[in-house]
Amino acid sequence: RWTKEGITRKIEKWLSGQFLGDVIRCQLESRDGPWRLQFDFDQAAFERLLGRRLGRTVLLANRLDWTAEQVVAGYAGQQQVERVFRGLKDGEWLGRGPMHHWTDSKIRIHAFYCMLGISLLQYVHRQAKAAWSDLSMEQLIEELQQIQQFILLYPRQGEKGPDRAAQVLSKQTLVQQALAKALKLDELQITHRG
Repeated sequence: RWTKEGITRKIEKWLSGQFLGDVIRCQLESRDGPWRLQFDFDQAAFERLLGRRLGRTVLLANRLDWTAEQVVAGYAGQQQVERVFRGLKDGEWLGRGPMHHWTDSKIRIHAFYCMLGISLLQYVHRQAKAAWSDLSMEQLIEELQQIQQFILLYPRQGEKGPDRAAQVLSKQTLVQQALAKALKLDELQITHRG
């Protein structure tokens, strides 16, 4: 059975994150046995927090000859590199694991392939941003994975005719159409030779 102190400790733990206790108000009361907990969001406190504390980033740099714009651009570049390595750690971007190599040379080659894959992915992402500017790396991979080509094989018509084949692309969204055009994916289509 829950006690008021136990519930209060649980609530305090929930609200222990930075600024949560400032913007979320809660009220705990018991009426004839069951506990009633009510949460409210303090919009005024949130507005004060936004005005004074949130949304600010301090960048420290030892490049005294850089302009503020160059420091911000360098920071954005660092974030992009960190995002790439997070994607690589997830293993969904390049499928880099598990690694079954034991010799140093094979491990180095595997690492080289991963870095080559990252470089190619970055290149494709830059090309794709020309077609769809606010596309993230994750969205690019997801959109490209959904573009598929099918080859439908039909039986001969009559005794002498050749087997027939038809190429069909999956239905594409506007984003996928723009990416296919920008990346010239039509040049990569498989042609069936019967």
